Parts: sequence; C-alpha cells; structure tokens
Amino acid sequence: MSLSQEQIVKQAIEALKLVNKTSPEANALISYLYTPDLILEEYLSKLRVFLNLPRPTRNETQDAGYLLEEISLICFCGLVGYTNVKSFRSPSAQYDLVIGGDTLEWKEICEFLFLNFNQRDIVLESKAIKTSLSDSQFARMCSIMTLSLTHAGLGIFFTLNGASGFPKRNQARQRTIGNARLRQVIFHASTQKAIIVLDKDDIFTLNQNGSLITLLIRKIRDLHELSGIPNTPVEEIVEVDLPESPSKLKQIYTQICNR
Repeated sequence: MSLSQEQIVKQAIEALKLVNKTSPEANALISYLYTPDLILEEYLSKLRVFLNLPRPTRNETQDAGYLLEEISLICFCGLVGYTNVKSFRSPSAQYDLVIGGDTLEWKEICEFLFLNFNQRDIVLESKAIKTSLSDSQFARMCSIMTLSLTHAGLGIFFTLNGASGFPKRNQARQRTIGNARLRQVIFHASTQKAIIVLDKDDIFTLNQNGSLITLLIRKIRDLHELSGIPNTPVEEIVEVDLPESPSKLKQIYTQICNR
C-alpha cells in the first residue's frame, strides 16, 4: 500500500530524531520540515514587480512593506509543527509576526536552528526600505527580545537590501565588523539569542523545499564563525570556504569532488 504525503512527512520527521543533525543524511531530510505554500510564488512575483519600479511612490513602498510581511507569514507557515502565529500591538511595542510551536516537530526545527526549546518562539520584522537596515533599527529588535518577548530565541528581518556592516555579495572578505553587524555579534554573545537578516536574494530562494531552514542554519552558523563573506546559496548542498594558492586546500577539495 502506497503512503500518503502526510505519512511520508511523518516518517521523515521520525527519521530526523535518529540521525545526527549535522550529518549529510539530516540535510537530505530537511526538505520535509519546510514546504512552501504554492501561493508564495504569486507574492514573490509581486515583489519582483515592486523592485522593477524606477521610482516607487510612498504608497507603493508602504504596500511593499505589507507584502514583505505577507511573504514572511507564508514562508513560516510552511514549517511543520507550529502552534501559534501572532501579530499584535502590546503595551510596549508592535510585532509584525511571532511564530512558535509546542510540538515534537517544532522541537526538531529548534534543534536544527540551535534554539533552546524554552526560547522557541521566532520574531519576524519586515523592512521594505531602499537602504540597508540601520544599527538603530537592529537595536529595536534586540530590545524587544530582551525586554518584551523573552521567550523568543531567534529574530529575523525580512529586508530588501540587508543590514549595515554585513558582508556584501561580490566584495572582498570582511576583516572588521561594525554598525548593525557589530550589534548582532554583541547581542548574541550576551544573550545567546540570534538575530539574522534576509535580503531580497535570500527571499527569492524560499520557494524551494527545505530552503528556509537551510538558509537560517547557514546564517546562524556564520554568526558563530564570522567568516566575513555572504552565505553560500541554498542551491549548493555543501558550503565551501577554502583559501586559494599558495595553500592547496581548494585544489585538493576540487580534485576530490571531481572524482
């Protein structure tokens, strides 16, 4: 008797409990933890239209902010095991979106994302601005996670152009840190909570099964390593950061991969 899609997913999640979370076998099963809804492509198309506008008006920019919020909701509803999704104004602040879960499936996701289960909520903020996210905007998220949403262990910005001080694509390796990147590092060191940033290039990869979790894992790991370069695209299964000559590490690795 053939298995239903739901039964296959349940078996994959059961298998995840038995394998090492850092093993290649675990990576192959991540796609079962995140399956984006089919409507995501429609909303990504709307975002492409906005990005192609030569001079967006204030109303168009405001609508793009709402669009990013909607995209973030669609993406995180593609995760298995969540049990609460909230967007509200509290006495201290307004939150674009807070999502969490109390299930065993959500616990598996927390383990992949280096989250303690007693801080298993995720806070999402969307910023459809032309510039990179500033240090003060980053500081607001730090304050929310420290003073208000103390049960949240991960904060995520959905942005168009990333955040100030973060490594940029096609630029030399970053040797120093500052601005929002420095605040990210200090906040993580003092609280063990992570705040990461998704830019437009990241967002357009979220229509692939497993991509959201893979992307978050790589960005959180880079917060620990501070490699100084952007993350490897989610389409690439293995992240490689090996030096060029005179070291032969890269040449040897390439030789091994081509066997």
